Amino acid sequence: MTILFLHGWQSSPGGVKPTFLAQQGHTVLNPALPDEDFEEAVRVAQAEFDKHQPMVIVGSSRGGAVAMNMDSGDVPLVLLCPAWKKYGTATAVKKDTTILHARADDVVPFTDSEELVENSGLPGTAIAEVGNDHRLADPQSLEQMLRVCLDACVPEWTDNEEELFHEEWGGLCYLAAMRWITVAEEFDWMLIHGSVWSNECGTRIDHAWCERGEFVVDLTRPVGARIVGREQYYRVLKAEISKKYSSDDALSLSVKNGHHGPWDESEQLEE
Repeated sequence: MTILFLHGWQSSPGGVKPTFLAQQGHTVLNPALPDEDFEEAVRVAQAEFDKHQPMVIVGSSRGGAVAMNMDSGDVPLVLLCPAWKKYGTATAVKKDTTILHARADDVVPFTDSEELVENSGLPGTAIAEVGNDHRLADPQSLEQMLRVCLDACVPEWTDNEEELFHEEWGGLCYLAAMRWITVAEEFDWMLIHGSVWSNECGTRIDHAWCERGEFVVDLTRPVGARIVGREQYYRVLKAEISKKYSSDDALSLSVKNGHHGPWDESEQLEE
């Protein structure tokens, strides 16, 4: 994914949260927002958004208020303890918004987020209680932030192979691979969990793709390069296999464990 991360007051680019997202293999845009001029902070964020067209915007504290005051179209918002009552004029958010907030936050009251959800006509599920303080920098909060970003960018379900090939699947390799074997179930595709080399990260990253005979389908690749020869795929991406699953086993594991993978040893099917 490409994520626009908007930091809070007296914070700066390169903090714990944007660094965590970048370490998971995502492209994180993290502009420096001036502390004393809120309108200028909104202009800086808007310029970054307009230039790069991110898939999701994450706003932390004052950065959440910045996100609320931008023109971001239908791009989903993930707001972390948003300080909307202290900054800007926006008092509601769009439907594709998720709020993460710690009940024990002593900087921005949790009730502010409850009020924001009510103002916006959103269901109670739009706010998730997580973390122990305003920073939301503990491992559980970081994982929840990542999960919400991924969920916000999941393409709508389709049973059409051609539509799958033209959806944006960046950062969603496990879900994308499961979608493919579900839609193309009349063929004997194998689901592969393993790793590939990422030039962007300069290291190996965990990955999922599908194989059938001499062909590979990887929906996270650029459109036009999503079905390639197996030999070329392994050579270019230096792919290595950790686990292979038949389509039936993969679907059973997905249902059994309630997620699309990867599945650890305790989550495998009994032999």
